[in-house]
Amino acid sequence: MEVLTVDANGHVAIPKSIRDKMDLKPGGKLVVYNRGDLLVCKKVEGEASILQVLAQSTREKLKQVGISRDDVQDAISWARDGR
Repeated sequence: MEVLTVDANGHVAIPKSIRDKMDLKPGGKLVVYNRGDLLVCKKVEGEASILQVLAQSTREKLKQVGISRDDVQDAISWARDGR
């Protein structure tokens, strides 16, 4: 566990020990989101991975509110037919 400090511009530095463990290189990508007061950073490689991470949180939210994959497909079909 490490303690990070936020500077005046909102920047934080990831400690070298964590960068090494995660094999983070300059230019590497992280997706960052919060869950309450928890900040979550996930390493991603390539645009497809970024989209997968973003889609996962959407799937979780849909499940929480009781919307199924079929509901989404029905809504898409309805919207397309209504054009």
